[in-house]
Amino acid sequence: MKRLRQFSLAASLLTTVAFTSCELFEDGSTPGLTESEIIQGLKEALSIGLNSSVVTASTADGYLKNEIIKIILPEEVSALQNSIQTDDIAGIPLSLIYTAYINVENDGNDLFDDLVTAMNRGAENAADEALPIFGNAITNMTISDARGILDGDETAATDFFFQETNQELFTAFNPDVKSALDATGANQIYTSVVGFINFQYDPTGLGLTTISPSEILNTGNLPASIDEYATTKAIDGLFYLVGEEEKKIRLDPFAWGSSIIERVFGSS
Repeated sequence: MKRLRQFSLAASLLTTVAFTSCELFEDGSTPGLTESEIIQGLKEALSIGLNSSVVTASTADGYLKNEIIKIILPEEVSALQNSIQTDDIAGIPLSLIYTAYINVENDGNDLFDDLVTAMNRGAENAADEALPIFGNAITNMTISDARGILDGDETAATDFFFQETNQELFTAFNPDVKSALDATGANQIYTSVVGFINFQYDPTGLGLTTISPSEILNTGNLPASIDEYATTKAIDGLFYLVGEEEKKIRLDPFAWGSSIIERVFGSS
């Protein structure tokens, strides 16, 4: 009888342990998963996302043909484009004056279309340079709430990365973007866009008189350069792509061949 009672007690203890163990797994926690392991997993996920994102962004049309990260005209430049399409000087459409200007300055090609293409080509060319800059930022980043990030929404790690490093990345990445914009001609094209405002147009074609868009337009409304704008948008595009990769990792942590990714994200 005594032996039967001992068996019953042991069975009861085993049932309690098993039930408690199930509760641990059901509430999302993982026995033995340390804070440092979570941090390692988060950084590994960001690194994987960054590598994939740089490959995507740096290919031809990586920015230009992706409507979500495509770099469009700055707001002030877009306003100038709209004015050209709708305004006039003494009954002479600005669009007519603009056509005459681009025939002289740009072989008849639209400067605004060329600027968009050149900015995106610049971002694509600079993307490769982002890898060591962003990678170093991931390595050195201090993560204060690893469990909160792990249990957060589908782009929580990317969002935290952006908040912690965005300004630092801008400072480091801006020279590379500027060089790329010089190489693609974006900066020169932008100079030509601004130059339109002071263009002297002869409506008679006889040299009798000239009119200028500057009579109704002001260069003071335009940014001095497009470097900072393009850098900001290039960084935004990369972070968007990293976020998309984070979503994939969270959805299937066993598809990446990384034991730490499997352990950390497979348990969340």
